[in-house]
Amino acid sequence: MSFWDRSSSSRAAEPTPVMVSDSGLDDAEVKRVCQEVVDTGQFVPAVELLNRVGRDWARRAVAVTALGEVAAKSPAWLLWWQRSEPESPDQRTVMAAAMVRVAWNARGSAKASLTSRGQFLDFHQLLRDADQACLIATESAPDDPTPWVSWLRVCRGLPVSRQVFVARWRALRERDPLHRAGHDAALQYLCEKWRGSHTDMYAFAREAAEYAPPGSPLTLLVVEAHAEYGLRMRWNGAGHDGGFWTEPAQQADLDAALDRYPVDAPRRYASHLSDHSVLTYALAKAGRWAELADRFEATDHHAYFLPWTYEEGGSAFLEYAHSQAMKSRSRHGR
Repeated sequence: MSFWDRSSSSRAAEPTPVMVSDSGLDDAEVKRVCQEVVDTGQFVPAVELLNRVGRDWARRAVAVTALGEVAAKSPAWLLWWQRSEPESPDQRTVMAAAMVRVAWNARGSAKASLTSRGQFLDFHQLLRDADQACLIATESAPDDPTPWVSWLRVCRGLPVSRQVFVARWRALRERDPLHRAGHDAALQYLCEKWRGSHTDMYAFAREAAEYAPPGSPLTLLVVEAHAEYGLRMRWNGAGHDGGFWTEPAQQADLDAALDRYPVDAPRRYASHLSDHSVLTYALAKAGRWAELADRFEATDHHAYFLPWTYEEGGSAFLEYAHSQAMKSRSRHGR
């Protein structure tokens, strides 16, 4: 092989980052079933998937959210399921998730100032419909925390009272006190950009992280809160988050999360990809390239789009950070 051939081969072997935007995360079975129900129009694969998942609440949240996401765009299979099995708790749970997703799709992801009055009117009406679907789902599946996650996502968009939110949050925790998706939905409700404040958000995140067992994804909630705070700094006119991520307090919180959610943890959670993406984003913002390389290896160089897309040009930032991490790995002979 010539010099140039070897050079080209070396470049081709260099891993490239992949931005993942669907809610199936890196669960191959969930992704396959989501594609199958859309391609065939059959709901049976979804039924069988949820039967296999059973009471693995963390993976069930991923599966239901992913199914709801694809149904929001391609609903024929879910509507057939509803007609065929109108009393099915699984069908009602997926229907609630899908209706919440339809509402949020109607609103869009832009700031309120960039969202039209018509979008807001559609959004609120669709959320009111989703609110009822969530109520039905929670009554149909009394032990399942999954529909309560959807109901918390309704709270974020509708002007419900704090008492309503707290009641739903407590109901979810009664069913699974360490529910990852539930905590994420609650943190979003409590952050300043939605229904809470920085104080509310940080108090919630620190308490949850403090009481979470080592290795639990909940140990990452403070870092997730920092991502929300940094986003708000940019939205509030700074245009950037300055040296926020390199300040000693944020570094200490990141160190604690890295220590309690190790890259070689023996247990792999259903939220593995999104969890590591919180950490890879934080490490990139802090310029800690060598540690970032290890985390990219843990996800096969995949990254969930949140919180990476909090950056303007999120994909470009991911590519830059990944490049810096790989260069650091090469310099250290790894």
